[in-house]
Amino acid sequence: MQGTPKAGDWTVAAVNVLRVERRGPREIELDGVRAAIRYNADAHEFQRHPLNDEKMKIVVEDAGDVRGFQAAVAAMFAVGIDPELQRAMPDLWRHYFDPNLAWPQDALSGQTIYPLFGQDQAKDVTPPKVDRRVDAKFTSFAERDKVRGVLQLRMVVDAEGVPHRISVARPLGYGLDERAVEAMAKWRFTPGMREGKPVATAVVAQQEFALVAPPRR
Repeated sequence: MQGTPKAGDWTVAAVNVLRVERRGPREIELDGVRAAIRYNADAHEFQRHPLNDEKMKIVVEDAGDVRGFQAAVAAMFAVGIDPELQRAMPDLWRHYFDPNLAWPQDALSGQTIYPLFGQDQAKDVTPPKVDRRVDAKFTSFAERDKVRGVLQLRMVVDAEGVPHRISVARPLGYGLDERAVEAMAKWRFTPGMREGKPVATAVVAQQEFALVAPPRR
């Protein structure tokens, strides 16, 4: 990759390749623009949005071996949201694509966790209450394209009121999901209660991204 492209979440890391050109006997240049991924909740699919002012240039060494070139391209680009890409994602996304994926050993391992959503939700548990809320910040790409919407996160609130195992339940894209998880980790709760004792609960929370008009002078 040539230049200094911005690093970020995979939802702002796609590339639309617009031109391929050989730059001599041993190099092939791919020119294009960055593309952001946004989730369309109505169609239940991820959609690409070109960011035409974000130019991208990738130079691939070419030794004249077609298979070698194909291998290089395969190492750089995913075909859709394939399993290899999913495995490379952080936990917040891996558990979106595979909700049954086991979490690594952590402070919650071995504890009883009472789900408060879905068919198996506990009936005798008082849900946690928010004590401290932290709003997520827009990414520069989302702010520029005026992306707005509500995303949902799954998490476990432990008996101390601290959120753990935060993952995406309904995404939004444009890097906003990662920002929401970062903010949610700073929330604090009065924990859920069962028979007068604090317990760990699995809950769903929402984070809204809304554009606020600047104040009038």
